Amino acid sequence: MSPESGNAATPTPRERELMMLIARGMQNKNIAHELSISENTVRAHIGNIMRKYHLQNRTQIAIIFALETATPTLRRAMLNSQYCSEPVLEPRPTRARNSHVRTVSE
Repeated sequence: MSPESGNAATPTPRERELMMLIARGMQNKNIAHELSISENTVRAHIGNIMRKYHLQNRTQIAIIFALETATPTLRRAMLNSQYCSEPVLEPRPTRARNSHVRTVSE
């Protein structure tokens, strides 16, 4: 994870806590209840995490959390896996929904 300064950073304890709850699939209202904070505060924390680490969505937050908490051996295997041919955080190009379906012109 590299914040805007360009240096590798470690998430703060609160960021790590939010990342863990996001990785567990919790919704903002459940995270807010768990941490005894408002949903607006949860959204603010999530926005800060995404900006700080240049992420685009909650799934990427969960991936980063998994990589941060994995053992070095598992982390290396995940990053070097044959199933991970593209960089983990690079968005894949999207294709229009049903673009493979041909329409019949009249």
